[in-house]
Amino acid sequence: MKNIFGIIILFQFIAGFQNLNAQYELNFGLQSKQAESELPKSKAAYIPPTPKAYQYINGELQKDEEGNFTISKGWEMTEAYKLFEEGNSLWKTSSGNTGWYNATVPGTVLTTLVDQGIYPDPYYSLNNLHIPDTLCRMDWWYRVAFDIPADGLDSEYELLLNGINYKADVWLNGQRLGNLAGAFKRGIFPTKGILKNNEKNILAIHIFPPNNPGIPHEQNKLSFGGNGGALCLDGPTFISSEGWDWILGMRDRNIGIWQDVKLVRMNKVKIIDPFIITDLPLPDTSYADLTIKTTLENITDQSQIFILKGTINNITFSKEITLSRNEKKEVTIDKNEFSQLRIQNPQLWWPNGYGSQFLYNLKLSVEQENKILQTKNIRFGVRELSYELMAQSEAKENVRFNYSPTDAGKPLFNNKNAVKLENTQYPDIFVPTFESGAEKYINRITASEEKDNPYLTILVNGKKIFCRGGNWGMDDGMKRVSRERLEPYIKLHKEMGFTMVRNWTGETTEELFYTLCDEYGLLVWNDYMMSTQTFNLEPLDHKLFLDNAEDIVRRFRNHPSIAIWCPRNEGYAPAALEDGFQKIITENDGTRHYHGNSMKLNLRPSGPWHYLVKSMDYLTERSDGFTTELGAPSVPTANTIRKFIAKEDLWPIGNVWYYHDLHIESFDWKDYIRDVNRIGKEESKNIDEFAARAQFKNYILYRNMLEAWNNKMWNHASGILLWMSHPAWPSMTWQTYSYDYETPGSYFGAKKACEPVHIQWNCINNQLQVINTTLASLPSAKVSFGIYDLKGKKLFNKQLKVNIGENSATNCGEMTIPSDIQEELLLVRVVLEDAKGKQISVNDYWINQKDSNDYTKISDIGKAGIKIIEKGTNYKNGILSLKAEVKNTAPDIALTVKLNAREKETGQIILPAYISDGYFNLLPGETRILDVEIPLQEKREIYMSAEGLNTF
Repeated sequence: MKNIFGIIILFQFIAGFQNLNAQYELNFGLQSKQAESELPKSKAAYIPPTPKAYQYINGELQKDEEGNFTISKGWEMTEAYKLFEEGNSLWKTSSGNTGWYNATVPGTVLTTLVDQGIYPDPYYSLNNLHIPDTLCRMDWWYRVAFDIPADGLDSEYELLLNGINYKADVWLNGQRLGNLAGAFKRGIFPTKGILKNNEKNILAIHIFPPNNPGIPHEQNKLSFGGNGGALCLDGPTFISSEGWDWILGMRDRNIGIWQDVKLVRMNKVKIIDPFIITDLPLPDTSYADLTIKTTLENITDQSQIFILKGTINNITFSKEITLSRNEKKEVTIDKNEFSQLRIQNPQLWWPNGYGSQFLYNLKLSVEQENKILQTKNIRFGVRELSYELMAQSEAKENVRFNYSPTDAGKPLFNNKNAVKLENTQYPDIFVPTFESGAEKYINRITASEEKDNPYLTILVNGKKIFCRGGNWGMDDGMKRVSRERLEPYIKLHKEMGFTMVRNWTGETTEELFYTLCDEYGLLVWNDYMMSTQTFNLEPLDHKLFLDNAEDIVRRFRNHPSIAIWCPRNEGYAPAALEDGFQKIITENDGTRHYHGNSMKLNLRPSGPWHYLVKSMDYLTERSDGFTTELGAPSVPTANTIRKFIAKEDLWPIGNVWYYHDLHIESFDWKDYIRDVNRIGKEESKNIDEFAARAQFKNYILYRNMLEAWNNKMWNHASGILLWMSHPAWPSMTWQTYSYDYETPGSYFGAKKACEPVHIQWNCINNQLQVINTTLASLPSAKVSFGIYDLKGKKLFNKQLKVNIGENSATNCGEMTIPSDIQEELLLVRVVLEDAKGKQISVNDYWINQKDSNDYTKISDIGKAGIKIIEKGTNYKNGILSLKAEVKNTAPDIALTVKLNAREKETGQIILPAYISDGYFNLLPGETRILDVEIPLQEKREIYMSAEGLNTF
């Protein structure tokens, strides 16, 4: 028997050694810092910042409607070693203290140090190279001194930390409350007997860095960065902060108190993580059944009888709950007990473009003897998610089906036993296998055109949602995540017509992100915090990872926008974590699909991410299925580039450009730059000319990617997520807008392709189509196909009447350029009008009949003359809105016209600004009316300006 145990132990050791060896074959990143000669250099002189003087500020408590307090103002931060210096003390605060910084909370260590002028803005030029990488290799103390308001004396409080990174010890008034680990888990600590009602309280939080911060790979001419490294071992954390090919290595790895800190009011009882489930009898949506689940905890040493009450609009319910001493109890409230929780004709939550984003509010309270002891306010949407995909049965049959996780209530799929589809038209596609007994929860799809489709389709309220959107890698490299900062980014996604955003590796995990996605109708594909399988390292501490993952699910599960839980980027979870994820989602959610891999599993392979020399290739073999990543370069406007590159480095393209993600030796960047310079007969002479031409190219690239998927809408094409849509810092690539909210050609190209009702022409197969992603049909519509020469003269025009169905792609027939039209460069314009002649969509294509990338003849077009008349100007609730009438007064076509709102006094461009169209063409004498919306804190004078390829 001893020999058997010995053999078992030997095999376990060998297996463990093999796993460890496999880890070492993965990406640990750099083993030592790059040589000075490898670092990029700026031609501009470095200007160090001016440090700010420390100022003592007493902590301030801001009360919310639930009676909780957010601890704001008064936060201080210092390096831990300074507490050993003479005269310094953690527990004595005064205006004379030295060695402390006024801290930014919520914020990271680096946020504070930049705000206080200790280090420069890492986003500008090469400033990041002047910030030491030691910030992530040392521990820090935060503290704040505060008083409890008089109206809080009758309550007990828990201390709630909504997010720290990476580990923390928490102290209050000299007593250790406990510890916390991982960037995405809440820390909850009792304060009974420690919190002082009648004298000053001092809260101190000791922040520890990750164990494996790695060494950032600084981008230069030859290298675009190593896509992370050793930091991945320490997930759950912000793994991209070690540096990726789209973001610099953050010198603090985003450690600090990055979310808010609260005192949560309690009295005898705690309401823990209420959950509202909405169930529709799909396809019927005439009523919805609500189920409310919550945990109640008696925090006293005596048995208690409580009354749990809830209010949703005019619906109320009340239930008596008995809890023994210190008991926790799961409580379920549903229609079986309270018939009013079946809501007739509910107002539904829909993704952007499919309907409104109506949100209900549940006020949940616990009372005793008519006294409210604790309340929770939860916002939710009435909607049900369902999914179509393929899995393999026990009989080895590939089955296409529809299912609703809400109705199933259990895991249906085994991702660890996923199988590759063989002898099909779909190479490298895998499907999961069914768990035993799962098939009774599915509805088989037998339609001949669909039954062989392996790809995922997402449905909301029984309607297929054409998922077009982008990847959001991190909200901000320094985790500055206020509503003021984040909301314009999410609104820009909505304005582009996007319906989904992917939270890549879950690095934007805060309440506000999901709240904004709820409000603007963006479905969220939510990854957990691991990157690429077989390339990036696996997390070492599985329990820590699962603890953070479970807290994410429990904390955010009421948000209607979350549509998918996914274990990682481009790969399957390690077996132990896979089982943990399935258990967490089943027990704590059960209303969403857990998708076991972000590529190949019911999805097409990711990419490409480079510049396609023949961008028309998107319209051929690359446009099927559901892809979570497809990307292209996206150089910003000259106005934006000037904000983060000094004038000495602006031109020609060089080191500072490379550091900001222009990967000159990879991703076919040289071909991109060459083709940008071919938009005209001579190479670009300066930054303004190059950036203007780049917008012409960006518009085409981003429109083509999305129109390629439009072309096969529901013909086994169901989703495309661009890599990326959102930049975490000033970048040259993979973005639909720039970090300063500017909307370059990539933004308007994507916006054009994602119009709710959109006309497009495929120059490969000559098919004219109308793509309708709304739930309304468009009968008796008129489409036209026109061809113009470089002077704007109409050479050909053909019109057709068509009926446009809801949520579908309508083929209007083939439209070809007649053989007798010999001009090399042509403008093809397709137009859609409704039955009354109102223009719905207009779309222009520049076509070179000899070389699709040659636009040199654009130089033959004369200078544009643009006249702008501002009409209907109105300022209300902080929004300046107007209509801009734009007219081409010249005898030549006005190319790629882009409007900007500017300050009247300074001429500076105002951002954000939401403008209905951009980088469009105007024929001679043509007028277009645009809608303009500008958030302004106070009304001030602005004017609209125009720029374009031939307006210099």
